[in-house]
Amino acid sequence: MKNPALLVFLASVAPLHAVNLMLDFGSPPANSVVAAPYLTLSPGHSTGAIPGSQTNWNTITTSDNRSDLVYANGAAAGVTLDLGQETPGATGIIDFGTAVGAVNLAGGGGGIQGQQGLLGTGSIYGDNTSSTAVGRDGFFGAGTASTMGAIGLRLDGLAAGDYVAYVMARNTNSNAASYPMNLYSSVGTTSTSFTMSSVTASQANPGYTTGAYAGQFTSFILGDNYQTISFTVAEGQSFFLAVDGGNDAVDRRGFLNALQIVSVPEPSSSALLLGGLGFLFTRRQRRAR
Repeated sequence: MKNPALLVFLASVAPLHAVNLMLDFGSPPANSVVAAPYLTLSPGHSTGAIPGSQTNWNTITTSDNRSDLVYANGAAAGVTLDLGQETPGATGIIDFGTAVGAVNLAGGGGGIQGQQGLLGTGSIYGDNTSSTAVGRDGFFGAGTASTMGAIGLRLDGLAAGDYVAYVMARNTNSNAASYPMNLYSSVGTTSTSFTMSSVTASQANPGYTTGAYAGQFTSFILGDNYQTISFTVAEGQSFFLAVDGGNDAVDRRGFLNALQIVSVPEPSSSALLLGGLGFLFTRRQRRAR
């Protein structure tokens, strides 16, 4: 039987996952919209940070600014997205007036002989090149591997509070032994550019020979195939993120597959919820005696 007091209490507490935002980048033909069975195949869902019931992905297929984003639970977000690319010459500056040069990373899984391909049954990148997994396709910096670098984004309109960003950043057309990406992030006043000053985190993106492969691509592994970034936003501030290649001798281009922004509930809200549930449970136990 439903407990009216419990329902009233839960309705009075702000949802702990109210502002989760999920972005899927990439526009290969017919496979850009996330669909079953891949709706919850993501690091945020895998870690339990995002409930399995929240499956609304924002499909980002162009470098155009977006003001129609929605939260993972389907509510209107009021968050805007601007994308940009590093200006030529390895300046370390993301220009949001310069469109991302390549939005069609197909995610073919790589074809190096003797190396395990990224795609396959149960892979976090999808079963095959027809999959709609968020980790398979993506955006990347246009140009040659040695002359063009980072891509980046700016999110405006996030409510003041603490967040964790879950990032998937990999060249999924390559199954090379190592294809690392550097991630840069900052929070501050909105701007038409973002200067990448220091690496926030690195995503190793290891590869495996066929003989050494033991299902590594079927699990989300922090630092290997995804990264997390914790940040705090004050009212009116922007969140900036940039990605570039972590090995200049191999490839300077930045790749971005998916981004999930997860709100962290305030300790007071969590304590209130737990305390309230405890009170209602005790009250119900007493009535049962």
